[in-house]
Amino acid sequence: MELTASLEQLQQGGKHMSLEEFCGAIRHLEAQGKNGISLFNQVISQGLAPELMAEDEVQHSRRLERITTEITRRFRQEGLRIVLVAGPSCSGKTTTSRFLNHMLRDNGIQPCVLSLDNYFLNVDQRPLDPYGAIDYESFYGLDLKQLASDVMSLLAGDQVSIPTYDYVKGARTYQGNTLKLESNSLLFLEGLHALNPLLVPDVEDNKKFRLFVTAQATIYYGENLGLDEHDNRLLRRIYRDYNSRGASALQTLQWWPGVLRGENLWILPFASHADAWFNTSMVFEFSAIKSRVATLLHDVPPSSPVEYRIAARLSAILDRIAPLTQEDFDAMAPKRRFLLSNDGKI
Repeated sequence: MELTASLEQLQQGGKHMSLEEFCGAIRHLEAQGKNGISLFNQVISQGLAPELMAEDEVQHSRRLERITTEITRRFRQEGLRIVLVAGPSCSGKTTTSRFLNHMLRDNGIQPCVLSLDNYFLNVDQRPLDPYGAIDYESFYGLDLKQLASDVMSLLAGDQVSIPTYDYVKGARTYQGNTLKLESNSLLFLEGLHALNPLLVPDVEDNKKFRLFVTAQATIYYGENLGLDEHDNRLLRRIYRDYNSRGASALQTLQWWPGVLRGENLWILPFASHADAWFNTSMVFEFSAIKSRVATLLHDVPPSSPVEYRIAARLSAILDRIAPLTQEDFDAMAPKRRFLLSNDGKI
């Protein structure tokens, strides 16, 4: 009865329930031990998802606009020189930076992005973890000396040669890319470790704006669905690794515990230093991801029991959630759709 009433409220008189009310209705149902996912699935099946996705996009854009306004103010009034964008794996750092850049250009500021990923040491130079394996998550996997030198040269107005990191080869190369800041330029440093205070210690703190990007699911935290708080990022990463790095879901699942250990050690301790937080999660994210990762999860073999159990759990969760139709996915704003594409990093 309550489920029917909630759906009627969504449709009543052509006036739809707001996104906040929709999420609240699902949480309320789950808190009473009822199946809130049924409401979610019926919203998709009855073609009501696009309107709520549009509202989701509006709310994301408003939060980004507030961040852009503060960055612009500090650039013009306080001499801000660097924006540091950090967050855990697949939280949406690169996409967030791109759309902040677009908004800043509308304000007459020219962002220049330097990805920390391109300063990774070659694989054979990386530090080792306590088990003797290569530690891919360590802050000291970055060429900190070269990065600091390049940043200070850029801030001094020099033109700098920028490296490119090849993930397949595990090596850094120089391909003729250069960067130079102009009078209206603002340097963006984007990467896992961007908030670590040892990254560019010679730049004064008042010249830095720190942004922490996260991906905390909006609805699915109830025990009824069995989702872990990191699952949306894990699902994103499975798809990202397959498309951009040639990795199977099994490989991603094998890497994931090390990724989480690295986050707890090297990333999350500095989140409290941020001037602003931004959550990239979408209300309909699991529906959008479902069709793109289900096949990859099904390829995880039983001969790897730990990873197989995780893949089975994730598959069971996705099986309960209705997928977006192609029309719904196409209606999703490009900013959110990019998070789920294979055109770049998540």
